[in-house]
Amino acid sequence: MVRRIGTIGFLGFLLAGLAAPTAPARAEVPEPDEARLKAEVFTLASPEFRGRRGEGGRKASEHLVEAFRGLKLEPLFDGAYTQPIVEGTTGEVLGRNVGAKLLGADPALRHEWIIVSAHFDHLGVRRGVLFPGADDNASGVAMMLEVARSLALSAEPPRRSVMFLGFDLEEVGLYGSRYFVEHAPVSLDRVRLFITADMIGRALGGVCRSYVFVMGSEHAPGLRPWIAAAAERRPVTVGILGSDMLLLDRSDYGPFRARKVPYLFFSTGEHPQYHTPGDTPETLDYPKLAAISRVILGVVRRAASAESVPKWNPVPDHPLSEAVTVRDVFRALLEHRDGLKIGSSQAFLLNNTLRKLEAIVARGSITPGERAGMLNAARLVMIAVF
Repeated sequence: MVRRIGTIGFLGFLLAGLAAPTAPARAEVPEPDEARLKAEVFTLASPEFRGRRGEGGRKASEHLVEAFRGLKLEPLFDGAYTQPIVEGTTGEVLGRNVGAKLLGADPALRHEWIIVSAHFDHLGVRRGVLFPGADDNASGVAMMLEVARSLALSAEPPRRSVMFLGFDLEEVGLYGSRYFVEHAPVSLDRVRLFITADMIGRALGGVCRSYVFVMGSEHAPGLRPWIAAAAERRPVTVGILGSDMLLLDRSDYGPFRARKVPYLFFSTGEHPQYHTPGDTPETLDYPKLAAISRVILGVVRRAASAESVPKWNPVPDHPLSEAVTVRDVFRALLEHRDGLKIGSSQAFLLNNTLRKLEAIVARGSITPGERAGMLNAARLVMIAVF
């Protein structure tokens, strides 16, 4: 996840079975596998990948290419798996996006696209210190590869076509995804849904342990029943939030939002090891990562096979469930006030807003003014606590 401003191994890969030279037999409904997810995170966050910047970024892109080849997915970029990210003035190659495609089986829908993505870069090695980036964002890359594996090996191929994208240079201003939307291999008006995940292996503040937050449905409310159905009986709580909870675009959904492409952004949020050398593979919650990956797969399968996909709604829709999510987060923060070192003024803000949210939830409705107050309080809390 790109650094906030104000707010919120190849060997291991082979052992995980992702880059096997011959794809295994198709299963009926394969799901993301916890052991494979874990092996992928340990691989990408290993010293060999040097924090996935510079030479480490090149190695990571080669790793993704081998993964896509092992799954027999087609190259996305005019016969190539990589898209050089070229600086417009000098022509210097700054990095590379990596992509593959699975063509849809329905001739009437295969020209429409679903995108599943995650950025693979991180902060690199600074003054001799490795920043492994296990949660940010080896966790998202592991999800993307497992969703690709599940769809590639499914007995029932999707009706629509699906792209699998690894973005480079997210940590330097979403450069890879911004370059992609300017040089996309298909017209963006044929993209029905863009999904990205950034940091999905931990917990917000280290305390919101059951939660994964999903932003973007405010512009396509019809996606919410699909999310709920995919999360049913999964050991994870999905918290719907509006993207305006964040003052700035915090991950690769930003360039797609600017183009009015329906999107969903999955994240478990910032934690105490965010953007530190302590973001190591041992700190991730792998059962939670597996559960979230399976939720995302469920949404992707639905979007790739439904008769239609909810379109972009220019007027954001903010459901009451958003207030429930913020209420639950504030409760968790207050319960861990001492450990989070929340001061008296921050605690006052939390308690005061929490009382209002309890009344709103009990009433069963929220006014625009009340939501604006909730939004401002949530932003202030993110600044003060995180």
